[in-house]
Amino acid sequence: MAGRRNFICSKMSWNVLVAVVLTALSFLPSCRPVPVSVKKGRSSFTIGNCVWVVDRPCPDSDIRFYLFTRSNPDDRQYIHIDETWEQSNLSSSYFNPSHPVKVIIHGYNADMFLTPLINMKGEYLSRANYNLFYVDWSDLAHGPCYPSAVHNTRHVGKCIGQLVQRIIDAGTDNIHLVGFSLGAQVTNYVSTTVRPFRLKRITGLDPAMPLFITAAPDDKLDPTDAEFVDVIHTNALVQGKIERCGHVDFYVNGGILQPGCWGSGQNPMACSHHRAPDYYAESIRSLTGFWGWSCQSYVYYLLGFCPQNNAQVIAGEDCPTGTEGMFMITTNPASPFAIGRWAGFSIPQKKDAILNKHGLNRDPFISDIDQWGKLDSSFNNVDHFPTPYSQDPNHQGSQGGEDDEWPYFNHVGTSDLTKEHIRKILEQDKSRYSGGALPAVKSTLATTILPAVALPSDNDIDDAFYLQDLRRRLQQKEASVMQRYTMPMFNAH
Repeated sequence: MAGRRNFICSKMSWNVLVAVVLTALSFLPSCRPVPVSVKKGRSSFTIGNCVWVVDRPCPDSDIRFYLFTRSNPDDRQYIHIDETWEQSNLSSSYFNPSHPVKVIIHGYNADMFLTPLINMKGEYLSRANYNLFYVDWSDLAHGPCYPSAVHNTRHVGKCIGQLVQRIIDAGTDNIHLVGFSLGAQVTNYVSTTVRPFRLKRITGLDPAMPLFITAAPDDKLDPTDAEFVDVIHTNALVQGKIERCGHVDFYVNGGILQPGCWGSGQNPMACSHHRAPDYYAESIRSLTGFWGWSCQSYVYYLLGFCPQNNAQVIAGEDCPTGTEGMFMITTNPASPFAIGRWAGFSIPQKKDAILNKHGLNRDPFISDIDQWGKLDSSFNNVDHFPTPYSQDPNHQGSQGGEDDEWPYFNHVGTSDLTKEHIRKILEQDKSRYSGGALPAVKSTLATTILPAVALPSDNDIDDAFYLQDLRRRLQQKEASVMQRYTMPMFNAH
């Protein structure tokens, strides 16, 4: 037994030594001596500016907790957490155990004042009564010390676990952890610390990838860490993880790069990474919502096998507990980002894609690699249904003028209608003019139904008034075809 204990201690010492050497090497290019100091009584050592926690107890002055409620929405209240309820100050704070608890955890090279995290405070407190605990562990996570920050996550999770235990002592288990980047990985250690208690919910906002790719389940965020784990991916393969790590994983705009992150000289990777808390903050009170459609796997998505569908789930604060699977989301490039539920076929299309003219169901993410729709089941069979829309591939009138917005009628464009065409159409409709207004046809288009008019005489056919009436009836015909075939109208612009 003693030999096994010595072996484990030797292994732990070796892992710490390797981490120390790697950190020291990162400072070699400076060609200057790297100060190394050991703080007695605190069980940690420092290499350069990087702090490595070895075996510190909790509470730890480098890990601070602050409380916001509706009673103190602007002035944070310092919360001291200790080994017992009596030694802590929760009972004398604004904490109300009858209100839900949110614990918000920042990531590497940041602090609790990161803009999207602070935005969450305003959104939550505008929505309802909450106990918002902000964790500030910036002293153990500053740059350029990523390896030591990763090493310190275990200790940070242990101290946050102490906070969770005191909250449980107050008589509530309605506790939701929200972690961003490296803070999302910290939530795993909170979960392991409070076992056998099981957290209600953990939300991971683009969980950090570096040094967590091959980590064991108890060293990274996974579905076992809470009754419900939901994850939002925005910068996968760079700063965030591509692999699924929750009961439900949402990949926003493909999960790697976010729209709107390529301008103003900003770092597109950092911008994409920080969009995760941006999206989540907006979701707290959004009436539109971030709705995603189901996808079997990321490989299926890359192969173009995940078109939008009706199996939709809302992401963010209101994600339904118990949801499982993988979902794809699209957003606007700027705030407000949410675009809501996919309504029918209102999907933005490439203007030059031939299939746009036929209102086909297309995945916006594969438009660039499959603009001709070869992956669609209707490819080479796009005209198997009647359509009220122009089939002119150039989408121009016969005179080469501006785009003809009128529907074609009997394969004749409205710009090509002659007096004879008009006379025949009117004669066919005489029965509908025999003494009353035409029945209104409910249209899904943004068209204006003009009032019916009296039957014109031969001398009046050239009148613009009757051409306007003809347009009204063509619109009605278009609406009736739309109703019959339930074909949506796309705006390809």
